[in-house]
Amino acid sequence: MTNALNPKVALFFLAFVPQFIAPEADNKVLAFLLLGCIFNLNGTLWSHVLVFTTAFARQRIRIGCRVSTALNKLIGVLFVGFGLRLGFSAP
Repeated sequence: MTNALNPKVALFFLAFVPQFIAPEADNKVLAFLLLGCIFNLNGTLWSHVLVFTTAFARQRIRIGCRVSTALNKLIGVLFVGFGLRLGFSAP
Protein backbone atom coordinates (compact mmCIF):
# COMPACT_ATOMS: atom_id res chain seq x y z
CA MET A 1 0.00 0.00 0.00
CA THR A 2 2.89 2.34 0.74
CA ASN A 3 4.30 1.93 -2.77
CA ALA A 4 0.90 2.47 -4.35
CA LEU A 5 0.66 5.91 -2.72
CA ASN A 6 4.27 6.90 -3.42
CA PRO A 7 4.54 9.17 -6.49
CA LYS A 8 8.15 8.10 -7.12
CA VAL A 9 7.06 4.49 -7.52
CA ALA A 10 4.32 5.56 -9.94
CA LEU A 11 6.85 7.51 -12.00
CA PHE A 12 9.19 4.52 -11.97
CA PHE A 13 6.46 2.24 -13.28
CA LEU A 14 5.39 4.74 -15.92
CA ALA A 15 8.99 5.10 -17.13
CA PHE A 16 10.24 1.52 -16.78
CA VAL A 17 7.39 -0.91 -17.45
CA PRO A 18 6.12 0.33 -20.86
CA GLN A 19 9.35 -0.67 -22.58
CA PHE A 20 8.42 -4.31 -21.91
CA ILE A 21 5.00 -4.01 -23.56
CA ALA A 22 4.92 -4.83 -27.26
CA PRO A 23 3.70 -1.91 -29.41
CA GLU A 24 1.36 -4.25 -31.29
CA ALA A 25 -0.27 -5.59 -28.07
CA ASP A 26 -4.05 -5.60 -28.21
CA ASN A 27 -4.63 -4.48 -24.64
CA LYS A 28 -1.76 -2.37 -23.33
CA VAL A 29 -3.51 -1.58 -20.05
CA LEU A 30 -3.94 -5.27 -19.28
CA ALA A 31 -0.28 -5.93 -20.12
CA PHE A 32 0.77 -3.03 -17.87
CA LEU A 33 -1.34 -4.38 -15.00
CA LEU A 34 -0.01 -7.90 -15.52
CA LEU A 35 3.59 -6.68 -15.37
CA GLY A 36 2.76 -4.70 -12.22
CA CYS A 37 1.27 -7.81 -10.62
CA ILE A 38 4.36 -9.83 -11.55
CA PHE A 39 6.54 -7.12 -9.99
CA ASN A 40 4.44 -7.22 -6.79
CA LEU A 41 4.57 -11.02 -6.69
CA ASN A 42 8.37 -10.98 -6.99
CA GLY A 43 8.61 -8.36 -4.25
CA THR A 44 6.34 -10.41 -1.99
CA LEU A 45 8.34 -13.58 -2.59
CA TRP A 46 11.61 -11.77 -1.86
CA SER A 47 10.18 -10.30 1.35
CA HIS A 48 9.07 -13.74 2.47
CA VAL A 49 12.54 -15.16 1.79
CA LEU A 50 14.06 -12.40 3.91
CA VAL A 51 11.59 -12.98 6.74
CA PHE A 52 12.08 -16.74 6.82
CA THR A 53 15.87 -16.60 6.62
CA THR A 54 15.98 -13.94 9.34
CA ALA A 55 13.70 -16.00 11.57
CA PHE A 56 15.87 -19.06 10.97
CA ALA A 57 19.04 -17.09 11.73
CA ARG A 58 17.46 -15.71 14.90
CA GLN A 59 16.73 -19.24 16.08
CA ARG A 60 20.33 -20.27 15.41
CA ILE A 61 22.02 -17.20 16.87
CA ARG A 62 20.91 -16.53 20.40
CA ILE A 63 22.42 -13.65 22.33
CA GLY A 64 21.80 -12.77 25.93
CA CYS A 65 19.84 -9.81 27.21
CA ARG A 66 23.00 -8.07 28.44
CA VAL A 67 24.72 -8.40 25.06
CA SER A 68 21.62 -7.16 23.26
CA THR A 69 21.34 -4.12 25.54
CA ALA A 70 25.05 -3.36 25.16
CA LEU A 71 24.82 -3.58 21.37
CA ASN A 72 21.77 -1.29 21.31
CA LYS A 73 23.58 1.29 23.45
CA LEU A 74 26.73 1.04 21.34
CA ILE A 75 24.79 1.56 18.13
CA GLY A 76 22.89 4.47 19.71
CA VAL A 77 26.14 6.17 20.70
CA LEU A 78 27.50 5.54 17.20
CA PHE A 79 24.47 7.21 15.57
CA VAL A 80 24.63 10.16 17.96
CA GLY A 81 28.32 10.52 17.07
CA PHE A 82 27.49 10.45 13.37
CA GLY A 83 24.80 13.06 13.91
CA LEU A 84 27.16 15.35 15.83
CA ARG A 85 29.84 14.94 13.20
CA LEU A 86 27.36 15.80 10.48
CA GLY A 87 25.98 18.71 12.48
CA PHE A 88 29.39 20.28 12.99
CA SER A 89 30.73 19.61 9.51
CA ALA A 90 31.39 22.51 7.18
CA PRO A 91 28.80 23.06 4.44
